[in-house]
Amino acid sequence: MKVGALKAILEHCKSLNSKWILSESDLSILENTYFLVEQIARSYHPESSHPVEEARIRWVLKAFMDLKNRLLALTTWRGVHTVTQFRVHHVLLLSRAWKLKEEWKDWRVVKFLTRHGLYPLFQWLFYLIRWLDLTFWAIRMMAFILQDIIFKVFLVRWYLIVGELAIQVYRDREKEPDIQPEDLLEDFNSIPEMKHPKMADLSEEILIISDSSRDDILFHSWSVEWEKAKGIYIKLVENIAQHHHPESKQPIYEAKLFDLMMGGVRFSEKIAAIQNFPVFNKLLDFRIAHVLMVKDTADYFINSKALSWIREYKLTYIVKYALLIFKVVRKGNPALLFQDFVLTLAGEGFKRWLYLYLHDRITIEANTVYQENRLLSEGI
Repeated sequence: MKVGALKAILEHCKSLNSKWILSESDLSILENTYFLVEQIARSYHPESSHPVEEARIRWVLKAFMDLKNRLLALTTWRGVHTVTQFRVHHVLLLSRAWKLKEEWKDWRVVKFLTRHGLYPLFQWLFYLIRWLDLTFWAIRMMAFILQDIIFKVFLVRWYLIVGELAIQVYRDREKEPDIQPEDLLEDFNSIPEMKHPKMADLSEEILIISDSSRDDILFHSWSVEWEKAKGIYIKLVENIAQHHHPESKQPIYEAKLFDLMMGGVRFSEKIAAIQNFPVFNKLLDFRIAHVLMVKDTADYFINSKALSWIREYKLTYIVKYALLIFKVVRKGNPALLFQDFVLTLAGEGFKRWLYLYLHDRITIEANTVYQENRLLSEGI
């Protein structure tokens, strides 16, 4: 199992090191990181249909704390602050320029000569033109090339850190503790409000963007799955970046490498802090799959008043109502069917709270990263 995980990490890093210039797909850091974690999780849980969710919550939160410490240590290395003061879109420009250079074989002239067997006669000429052109181009793009090299070094370092932490998380094979439903509901009853105090410091425009995507999670008619939440998070970051950099064609790449690292430090710390909430007292030893798993609730959410309850009352009250219903009805009707109903209601409420907790932290960090870049570019 560990051999497969190490092989996945090695191949991932080798793929980066083998490239002269990073491609545009290499800049999709979140997707590539998730893919690496999924490969490592699958090597330890090949029988699971959702291997990433086989992680135990306690180990995930510990991994985030370790990630925060690793990134923080990385930012304190001598010279790191200086060499990482560039925007990711510089690397993107270089990637696209290199891609155009690599597409010379698709030129009409080259295709014509190749088709008629004349290409070998003119091959030396094309190489000479390409060498002179590439030399001139490389001199003009030297700053971007250095930034690309620096970015690649940090990417390799990032994937090595993530890979090591993922192995620590997924190598755990212990069984889940035997906890009664009422015990979980008692913990759910202590769920805190999810609004972060710093949200009040955001501008009106950012709050409008945040509230829109927040409502997509809170008032979603179906059970909120991770893929749905992930798409909302990505769109949220893109909209915040667009607000701060409206002139950019791809504003999400306007972030500086150093700011991204510091944002990762702060975000990892906030995720790790979840373990301090009383609601996680009995959940820490569960696997994510067992906590976030909710049975088919599509018909339930559409045909019942649950969604209207969520709209009318605070989300945390839904969990409290579930606990109250469970205690009252259990005395006269301990049916397992009703127990599943209550756990489904509480589980969905807790899952939405967790997704909203992540949503607010992403909003704050994304706004911090892109706002700082905009203020610096304006000389404020």
